[in-house]
Amino acid sequence: MKRVFVIYDDRKKPSQEICQITGGKSFGNTIFKRKTLKERMKEEIILSDSVKEVRLVESDREMSLLKEELERVETKTSVLVLPSNFGMKDRQAFGILMKKAGYIEEIYAVACNGKPSMWMYPDISSFLKNQEGNRISPIIIESDAFVDFSEIGHFRTFLTGGFDARYFNALTGDEFTVTKRSENKEKIRAEYEFYYLLPDEMKFWFVMPFRYQEWEDGASYTMERYHMTDIAIRFVHGAISIEEFRDILDKVFYFLKTRKEKKVRREEYEKIGEKLYIEKVEQRIEMLKQKEGYHTFDSLIRLGTKYDGISGIVNEYKRIYGYLSGKGNMEEKLVVGHGDLCFSNILYNKDASLLKLIDPKGAMKEEDLYTHPYYDLAKLSHSIWGSYDFFNSGLFQITIEGDMKICLSIDTDNSAYGTIFLEYLKKYGYDPMEVRLYEASLFLSMLPLHMDQERKVFAFLLNAMNIMEELKTYV
Repeated sequence: MKRVFVIYDDRKKPSQEICQITGGKSFGNTIFKRKTLKERMKEEIILSDSVKEVRLVESDREMSLLKEELERVETKTSVLVLPSNFGMKDRQAFGILMKKAGYIEEIYAVACNGKPSMWMYPDISSFLKNQEGNRISPIIIESDAFVDFSEIGHFRTFLTGGFDARYFNALTGDEFTVTKRSENKEKIRAEYEFYYLLPDEMKFWFVMPFRYQEWEDGASYTMERYHMTDIAIRFVHGAISIEEFRDILDKVFYFLKTRKEKKVRREEYEKIGEKLYIEKVEQRIEMLKQKEGYHTFDSLIRLGTKYDGISGIVNEYKRIYGYLSGKGNMEEKLVVGHGDLCFSNILYNKDASLLKLIDPKGAMKEEDLYTHPYYDLAKLSHSIWGSYDFFNSGLFQITIEGDMKICLSIDTDNSAYGTIFLEYLKKYGYDPMEVRLYEASLFLSMLPLHMDQERKVFAFLLNAMNIMEELKTYV
């Protein structure tokens, strides 16, 4: 078996329509579920024992330099060329192709709907000759291993099919529908019932569920598939302009303004707030303490920050809560809320100026629809001010500074969007510091739910600390 030299060719430019989603990034640099497509492809490529090296090419200049380099390499090495606009559709089929590459004696082209999605050369010499124009007709292999991302429908379906569902959810579907299923029957039933309990005037904001099914160890419901990307994907890629961001906030704040509400006594209002922003944090921290990584996090906080471990962070949060909660003079009322109004649960189409909400918290009775009036705003804030979606995409760094203190940095500057968000909060009568306070509680209460990615959990802790430091100036 020959060794295989793999070239990941990221020179093809995405269409203007795709650039509206990715902010002009190349196919290889498009981020999907915390990783770029080139990283995902490389991870699959190196699973093959025959792979000698994987080389990324992003320009004609880089390709020319690579060809000069290959002229000095052992010619018996096979060469694979993978155009970056083709993504992997079937891992098993892709693995078989990688194994074949070490044994080929002819030039092959793997076809995806009639387009070459992989070129396979038996040696470096045949690869170089084909690049120089002395093309040899390849043997065509039909395969379902790939999908063509240069077709906007395929690209959008790929991204919108990648819902950031927790491990207890599973999503399947086709071009027209999406089915959500889970072993947690109560949760699925509550999400389904939520829509039908909504006031009629609020239903148009949400995607309608139908075909609820239940079996011994699970349940599911189906929804229409909207070929729209969620805001999180485009926000992370820098593809949302300031003008478009204002249009999104116009709609979101109209939703917030027109939510059905009911007045309650001050005691009930405060009790609901404490349940969401204090008791929930305490319960989740207790869950975190049962996790294997808790003591590591606790030690790092003690050694690398000024806080006395995780308990010290929680105690300081409670202290700040005592000063700032309720200072915005919000009328004592509860509202019908979405319950998880972060960017990944907001679908938006710029051309149609259409916005739809997905994955609400769920409800089994009308009373369950109501929540604290700031809760949806806190969820929105942790996507805008809190950069939550950048954490999900792995776009952050944790470093140790010269004074041996741990520092968190996020690979973005959201200040312009944050300024506009602040403008809308003031316009609609919300206290920005209360929003920020409740946002900090979200980062603390999410910790045990993300322990499959411990680095991200630690970043959430550091981010909550940074928010608290900002809030201290108002205490």
